[in-house]
Amino acid sequence: MSRIGRMPIAVPAGVTVEIAENNHVTVKGPKGTLERTLPSEMDIKLEGEEVVVTRPNDLKKMKSLHGLTRTLIHNMVVGVTEGYTKTLEVNGVGYRASKAGKKLTLNLGYSHPVEMEDPEGLESEVQDNKIIIKGIDKEKVGQYAAEIRDKRRPEPYKGKGIKYADEVIRRKVGSGQVMVSKKSRTEVRVKKHNRMRNHLAGTAQRPRLAVFRSNNHMYAQIIDDTVGNTLVSASTLDKDIKAELEKTNNVDAAAKLGTVIAKKALDKGISTVVFDRGGFIYAGKVKALAEAAREAGLDF
Repeated sequence: MSRIGRMPIAVPAGVTVEIAENNHVTVKGPKGTLERTLPSEMDIKLEGEEVVVTRPNDLKKMKSLHGLTRTLIHNMVVGVTEGYTKTLEVNGVGYRASKAGKKLTLNLGYSHPVEMEDPEGLESEVQDNKIIIKGIDKEKVGQYAAEIRDKRRPEPYKGKGIKYADEVIRRKVGSGQVMVSKKSRTEVRVKKHNRMRNHLAGTAQRPRLAVFRSNNHMYAQIIDDTVGNTLVSASTLDKDIKAELEKTNNVDAAAKLGTVIAKKALDKGISTVVFDRGGFIYAGKVKALAEAAREAGLDF
């Protein structure tokens, strides 16, 4: 902070700076007057059109006070010439702000409206969903803005509440959003099946028995992957199989399909296959089809 402390403070035209006993500084300008008693250890002088602050020694505390004193005087000069503003945003369904005279009314989802009165020397404006705080004292402007924000701080899920215009809310992901972004079972199954297919392939001597099940039906194919040819196929959509079943989507239907595909394979001279469960868990209908095919004479 000592580098900041060494910088002189320019006094613009129309601004007067008075330095009284005990470092009591008064700054007057177009927007008003500010007074403040600053640390007595610092030496504050008005040299022409500049205010210069010096420190008595290089102790750590003095260096800190040096930069602080210079910053406070600079803030006073800026305040009486340009003034300070702080903008807040009100976000949320049904959340709003209104102004009547010096009274600021906030509707923030509570059972009652929150009413606040502008402190002396400060003024607030409401524009759409924005609250603008104006004043010549930087500390008071910041303090009043912080008190308004405290009435309903922004929450991290939807960002509802009162926040500074330049504030960035670190958003959290809610449970509903997690479910939306979660991969579907089908995506997981297809990815798993693609990994399995890297080392699972049918040949002319030992073709691949591929199984697929939907919500209503089951399908089985015996494939020679070397030429991309389907040698034998069957499904619960086939009329001769469907006619013998009460339902086409249960374990009994899967067992029937396993028996049929095995008999068709044996008729074609195929007795040994590689079993491809299509990424499905080896249980229920997939397991019933595999066991029925084995019992019917297929080896895998």
